[in-house]
Amino acid sequence: MIPSKVTLSKLKAEIYTNAVRLFIDACTLYKKRSYASSFALAILSFEELGKLEMVDHICDDISINPDSNPQDFLNHLFSRPMFFNHKNKQAWAADPIFDFRKKRFKDISKGVLEQSKQAALYVGYFNRRIRSPRTITQIKSFNELSIVFKKFTDVEDLGFNGFDCWSNAQSRAKAKRWLGKIEKTYSSLNIPKRKP
Repeated sequence: MIPSKVTLSKLKAEIYTNAVRLFIDACTLYKKRSYASSFALAILSFEELGKLEMVDHICDDISINPDSNPQDFLNHLFSRPMFFNHKNKQAWAADPIFDFRKKRFKDISKGVLEQSKQAALYVGYFNRRIRSPRTITQIKSFNELSIVFKKFTDVEDLGFNGFDCWSNAQSRAKAKRWLGKIEKTYSSLNIPKRKP
């Protein structure tokens, strides 16, 4: 069954608000010096923003191709390689136009970000060494939080601008309130000192 335009609009809003929740939780963990968990949740928030970009793109595809079958677009969107693939969500969040020259995009396509997220969550053993989430530093966690915060500023009102993706005073006001919450939380973080 094809989700309605209203359902897809609600999906965008739910994804956005979940990304906010994950980001605020990541900031809370950062303040408690739980840097590995903060880092992992920041990446999950980033992935949610990638899903938001995907859903928004499919809404655009359906809108600008009225003669096509919307189910084809939606089958693609909700497929395992798209909606449920962590690297794919990360790639969409990093750059929805897929600029392969960007370092972050290259790292994502090689699985570096996904491996880092896993390393932040699990103890591992590789090449006769124990790998521990405790190796995730304050700087690494803060850098990831900064990347995600920047992504929130880039998406603006994407979570609230509806199926047809038209910004209006209401969607911009709602996004501004949410971004204010995010900004307040992010600006309260202690910036780590760099080594000289």
